[in-house]
Amino acid sequence: MKSLYSLNTRLVLSHLAVSLISIILMASFAGRFIFRAALAETEHNLQGLAVAAGNALVLPIQEMNQGTGSQEHIRDLLLQLFADNPDMGFTVYTNDGRPIADNNTTLPPPATRTNAPEVIEALESGLGRGVDIRRNVGGDEKMYTAVVIQREIEVLGVLRLEVPLRPTQEAARRSFYVLLATALAITSGVGLFGWLLANNLARPIQVLTQASEDMAKGDLSVRVRPSGPQELRRLAEAFNSMASRQQTNVSELRAFVANASHELRTPLTVVKLRAEALREGALQDPEVAERFMSEIDTEVDRLVRMVNDLLDLSRMEAGMVANQRTTVNLTAIAHEVYETFSIRASKASVNLSLDVAPEISTTLGNEDQLRQVFYNLVENAIKYTPAGGQVEMLLRPGPKENTVRFLVRDTGPGIPPEHLAHVFERFYRVEAIQSRPGSSRGSGLGLAIAKSIVDSHGGEIGASSQVGNGSTFWADLPASG
Repeated sequence: MKSLYSLNTRLVLSHLAVSLISIILMASFAGRFIFRAALAETEHNLQGLAVAAGNALVLPIQEMNQGTGSQEHIRDLLLQLFADNPDMGFTVYTNDGRPIADNNTTLPPPATRTNAPEVIEALESGLGRGVDIRRNVGGDEKMYTAVVIQREIEVLGVLRLEVPLRPTQEAARRSFYVLLATALAITSGVGLFGWLLANNLARPIQVLTQASEDMAKGDLSVRVRPSGPQELRRLAEAFNSMASRQQTNVSELRAFVANASHELRTPLTVVKLRAEALREGALQDPEVAERFMSEIDTEVDRLVRMVNDLLDLSRMEAGMVANQRTTVNLTAIAHEVYETFSIRASKASVNLSLDVAPEISTTLGNEDQLRQVFYNLVENAIKYTPAGGQVEMLLRPGPKENTVRFLVRDTGPGIPPEHLAHVFERFYRVEAIQSRPGSSRGSGLGLAIAKSIVDSHGGEIGASSQVGNGSTFWADLPASG
């Protein structure tokens, strides 16, 4: 059984509540209208009969007043007129309220405001008509209608007709029951429609809820099929997109942890093995001890660089790096990086050059981060360029309007096409390409850090290469002036 607090139940109950309230209000107004309309129709018909019969009594009453007619003749005439209406009662009064003919053999008492208010009303009103509803001595509710009988302006008498209201009320009640049954049928239809609509609305939400619960339990492969109204379809599509991103993020995180563990394990293993060797007697051989200490120092430096790069990359991707933006002179940064790497390139027998186009625009960004992008790209190029090779630093207007492009070209071995698309991934290394002999092994995070910085500045970064013909790395940054 569904909970009273479920969306489905609430929607169905809301539809039923609206329908029931509508039926109650409709029944109240419609019932009153039906009974009033039935009484009005009965009154109208009765007055029509009374007027017609009154016209037929003008001559008989005149003859009775002249002594040539009788009360029995008037009674017989009315009995003939209403022969098809056995429930119809009639009484004829003189213009002073005295009864002269009745459908019963016994005449009623003279008309007064108590026993025949309709007769007094007909005599006193300008319309010459009177209506009253009351119960007779037998307890039956009846309608009484009285009309004056007159010739021109002379009032000859009053004709009163009476009919029981039970047939009228029963007919009105039957009409009301038919209306009520129709309303209940409509309510059932509305209830069914509400149930279908509630299911149509609630089912996708229930599916999304279950999928969310499954995802919270660790099932990141769960997806939902978009269904229902447009808004719920969009919600389902957004959920699927979020689930896909979450699954991708978790996969990347697992790969990151695995790669980081692998990268950290290698230098730690070297340090451990060399320390054990020193402890077991290598210290006695000064040459071996010096070599082992140098290797330990190199691996510790590598660990420090890797940990620092990991921290920098994690902070940038988590949005924890300060994002103060200032106007940055890219030409000045390019010259600083060139001066920094000139000596290193000279020691590696690599020809490093710088070519800056005139009137290069500035950019709005974080100067330290942009300097690191230039630093990483140049360091990577020198590392993979063999002795006698060349590395070019170029600063040019970008291919798009209001952009600046920084390029680093090298004459290294190049990158195979199947690896080129992955060079900006964390810890990705091209195993087929060896760095220049004597260069230190990097952390595998330099290009990933450069990409994260360029992306955070609203720029683009990329690379092109041909095996045997070197590589070109470029970064496009938005210009600020």
